[in-house]
Amino acid sequence: MFDKKKKEMMVYVIMGFLEAGKTSLICDLLTDDMFDDQLKTLILACEEGEEEYEQEMLAKTGAVCEYIEDEGSFRGNVITKFLKKHRPDRIIIEYNGMWPTKHIPELYDDLEEICFDREVLFQTIALVNDETFSLYMKNMPSMMVDQFRIAEMIIVNRCTLQTKKSAIRGSVKSVNPRAQIVYESEDEAFYEMREEMPFDVNAEIIQVSADDFGLWYIDMIDHPETYHGKTMQIAGMIQKPPGLPKGFVIFGRYAMTCCADDIQYIGFLCKADSWSEYQNQQYVEVTARLEYKFMKEYGEEGPVFYAETVIPSEKPKEELVYFN
Repeated sequence: MFDKKKKEMMVYVIMGFLEAGKTSLICDLLTDDMFDDQLKTLILACEEGEEEYEQEMLAKTGAVCEYIEDEGSFRGNVITKFLKKHRPDRIIIEYNGMWPTKHIPELYDDLEEICFDREVLFQTIALVNDETFSLYMKNMPSMMVDQFRIAEMIIVNRCTLQTKKSAIRGSVKSVNPRAQIVYESEDEAFYEMREEMPFDVNAEIIQVSADDFGLWYIDMIDHPETYHGKTMQIAGMIQKPPGLPKGFVIFGRYAMTCCADDIQYIGFLCKADSWSEYQNQQYVEVTARLEYKFMKEYGEEGPVFYAETVIPSEKPKEELVYFN
């Protein structure tokens, strides 16, 4: 079906609600130097946005556009028809923001069979309009989080000096710590802003209150260089699952990532001289040095607390951690 000299089929999935800027991003990609390679691009548009693809631009960039108008048509046999018709070198999917993202991994499996002689590589990008972010997170959080979970990159458009980056980052990183967040703004002063934490990251002992646990956790995951080698004083719950190395527990909190039905324990390894006097799921306050190192329990480099002191702690007034 395809030229066997070409070993890869790159598939870009662009997600987001109406007015998020999906069509504009795709047009920018097509006209960017990165795509100036004479390869043929098939755009699969799953909704008609405010902007359309101009035929002159498509012809100039070697692209064609086909529309998939309903969710039921977003499947392998329909897309096979377009692949046979156009024989593209890559695919860009403008995904309908109202459709569940479960269809994306399903399509990946279908394409691996359809393009059996080529390696299928997916890149998933979610676009967010900062002007509507809070409204969407309030009224349809599960749909927003559905996109955050599967996206490798989240692009936040139309940012201003009033943009609440911590709320956006918290909503994303709580469900997808690996996601890269990119902020876009027409105001150059926006890029000079430095997000301040409600605690002193330069203190000899960084003291994090119970209310700031979620903000600290996300910032710690996102900016390890800020906290590596620093001493923290913070309260949390310990978990004692079987199989951990001697002297280690999991230290963390239960967090609500989007709604009451989506609560999970977030935590990381913590080592102390002895945990025998503390019960599973007991709250403690630790003063601990934070290091980032490879641990086989993570399968990669991650945060590890080395406790200098451990004392019992009361349950926080609000046991759940919130990120936005």
